[in-house]
Amino acid sequence: MKIAIGGAGIAGLTAAAFLAGAGHRVIIYDKAPQPGPVGSGLIVQPTGQAVLAALQLDHLLMKRGSRLDRLDGRTEDGRRILNVRYEALGPDVFGVAVHRSSLFNILYEAAKSAGAEIRYGRMVTGADAQSCGFVFADGDTSEPFDLLIDALGRRTPFVAREDCILSYGALWANAPFPSGHEFSENALSQRYRSANLSAGVMPIGSAADKDPLQAAFFWTLGARHYDAWLMTPLPRWKDRVLKLWPEAAPVLDHFQDHEQFVFATYAHHTAPAPVEGRLVHMGDAWHAASPQLGQGANMALIDAWALSFALERYADVDAALAGFVELRRNHVKLYQAISRLFTPVYQSDSKTLPALRDKFAAPLSTFWFMPKLLAAMVAGTLGDPLKHLQSPAMCAAKTDATNEVV
Repeated sequence: MKIAIGGAGIAGLTAAAFLAGAGHRVIIYDKAPQPGPVGSGLIVQPTGQAVLAALQLDHLLMKRGSRLDRLDGRTEDGRRILNVRYEALGPDVFGVAVHRSSLFNILYEAAKSAGAEIRYGRMVTGADAQSCGFVFADGDTSEPFDLLIDALGRRTPFVAREDCILSYGALWANAPFPSGHEFSENALSQRYRSANLSAGVMPIGSAADKDPLQAAFFWTLGARHYDAWLMTPLPRWKDRVLKLWPEAAPVLDHFQDHEQFVFATYAHHTAPAPVEGRLVHMGDAWHAASPQLGQGANMALIDAWALSFALERYADVDAALAGFVELRRNHVKLYQAISRLFTPVYQSDSKTLPALRDKFAAPLSTFWFMPKLLAAMVAGTLGDPLKHLQSPAMCAAKTDATNEVV
């Protein structure tokens, strides 16, 4: 097949690596003038790790990332209200925190090595249904394809989204990991005050073999306050952070300029139709959500694997696209619902929800089933999204197999 992918992000590059590796001709179109990621750190959960293992890239992830064994969240007075330990799911279960650029480079090289072609400086603005080609910002139309993949993120031009932008985003920046202080190289640490102030420090590995361990620092900020933050002298803002979290001083010492930070905004929206004819949405283009559960990149990775699997499983393209949706629908719905439930508890103007969180989170976590439930929620394994993808019988099926939907 000839397959065009819009967007050279995590979803697009992963799909290209799978599909080009399966023998399809794949071309990626991206608006950026040259390859490069945007952002700071992220966690590759056990689900995402399984996808990278299917591409034989998991060893590269471990080489560049930091193993996370737990997530630790506390109020400003030190009371623990978030205690997620991956070991509740088994001794070999963990997250891998990594700089976005490291994951990008791993997937970029994999896509190129598989034979995918990447064309930069091409902004996709639409599609021509008759020719099954992308339409670009300059009015040109691509060559015709058998399948178009929308991996353009939550700002995709193919999905109408109104009033889906969340009111709170986050400032992100990287710094050398503060070794020798209270921070663990295997933990994501956070501090909260109500639901409108929070900070976090996460180890994210290193970009090269001899580079020191890096940390991602993030600070919750309402989008309406971003311009005011830019006008605030950085020392004054640091003082505010230190009032919440004095132990963050060695990380903050690295920041001397507002330009060291990237402000990320988030959205919560699910496209009503993940497949429209021969156009298929994946990643944030299909299901954008807040970052509270750390699932964005992982959901994109699973989407790419599921689409490649379905195209190999079914001889008919329409049946394959239906199979892809069936493989992913329930997991997407589940995590969209959980994200909607938890986001206001950690990022909102509510006073009641964080008060209830601070009062009841610790006692509730002592129930026998809670450690495993919390770990599964964060690991992305609720709903068992990899069950069919990892089944030996399913993996043995070839393109000429029956068209029965999984």
